[in-house]
Amino acid sequence: MTFLDQLTGTILLCRDYLADGVSEDEICQAFQGCQVLCVSDLRNLSSYSGQTALVTLVSLVSRMRVQVSVDIPEVSMISPQPPFSGSFLRRSLLASSERLITGATIRASAHINAEMTFVLGDSQVNDSHSRLSRLTGTEWSGALASEGRAQAWTTRWPIGSMISAALAAGEVFKFVMRKLPVREEGKTLFEPSICSEWDFGSIPAPIQGIDLGEVDIISAGAICQSALYALVRIPNVHMHGRIFDDDVTAPSNLNRNMLTLMTDVGLPKVKLVTERCGTNIRVEPVSARFGKSDTPSGLAQRVLVGVDDIPSRWEIQRGARGWLVVGGTSHFSISSSSHKSEEPCCGCLHYIDDTNQVTEIPTVSFVSFWAGLSMAVRLLRDVLGNPYCTNRRHLWLTPLRMDQPYAGMWSPIPARRDCPVQCLASQSLRAVSEETTRL
Repeated sequence: MTFLDQLTGTILLCRDYLADGVSEDEICQAFQGCQVLCVSDLRNLSSYSGQTALVTLVSLVSRMRVQVSVDIPEVSMISPQPPFSGSFLRRSLLASSERLITGATIRASAHINAEMTFVLGDSQVNDSHSRLSRLTGTEWSGALASEGRAQAWTTRWPIGSMISAALAAGEVFKFVMRKLPVREEGKTLFEPSICSEWDFGSIPAPIQGIDLGEVDIISAGAICQSALYALVRIPNVHMHGRIFDDDVTAPSNLNRNMLTLMTDVGLPKVKLVTERCGTNIRVEPVSARFGKSDTPSGLAQRVLVGVDDIPSRWEIQRGARGWLVVGGTSHFSISSSSHKSEEPCCGCLHYIDDTNQVTEIPTVSFVSFWAGLSMAVRLLRDVLGNPYCTNRRHLWLTPLRMDQPYAGMWSPIPARRDCPVQCLASQSLRAVSEETTRL
């Protein structure tokens, strides 16, 4: 198992905009040669949101094979942070050096020649650090800024902290790409963002905890692992259900599977996911693709779908009897949508089969993470009684330019007469159309 095996998807994604002739080794060395420093004081790391921001950033950046140094005090883990293990935050991060992906080190040092420095909240830092950006946010929103005042991380609800980490990881990716020969049409995409932010919409967060009930999960790959990564970090969360997947962990999964370590290669994905989710999120592993004759029938009232195959999404939608959310990626963009049984379904949204499916998907850690995080947010909002309105049933997000107004596009999902699922909404539309024709 070589580092090239582990970075296949990232290399493919980079090639979308790199000049011809750039070798795989050159791409990998550009990432491995990047030095990132993460800084925080005791106050910011004494909050659960601060700890979650740091752990998520280190994980996302390391999975790109970037070198990470941390300048932080030692603090106790407020809550578990899988796949990192241990009771102390700093020690746990250092113990994970080169365990996420080959060649990605995590060290403790304040005196490195860092190319990018990320600071948690209002932590004090030496002004001599170059390319300094601060991670800030609230319960449901996150921001990254290289200038201006910043507030300390104090909240326990961690969605905003994970947003800020994903924003920072995107900036690291763009920085590395700017060191490589990028084609002219891609240069705007990789420009640095002075300030970027994202808000999933503020709603009251429960104080006592949240019971998500029964949820079935289709796929144990990158998107669903990212959704579970987010859900296990929700304070006092409880959930039960099943997770369907017949695949085993491959080296090429390490660049984006957020609950996976190098030692998991060769293990069934459903097995390692159920072990990493702990006791509050109890998912029964089903080592088979959903829909096979030997798999349990009947889906839960809520379903998370993270499969890329369009016909598989149609099949799952046909079997759904309640609420379903679908997450997917397309190169540098993500798609997230929710569907109730009486509403336009995922077949209305994804009505054309992608016949150009490839064996290895071009993707990178933070892109898959955005897709999974968006799925988790939709689930949380639905359970909390604040689902997105009709005009926000679908989200198309391009995380590389979160400083631009067009980065995230919300939209309704219209019913289609030619829906391949033939959902209730499409049937109603056809009935109205036929009645109009008769008149």
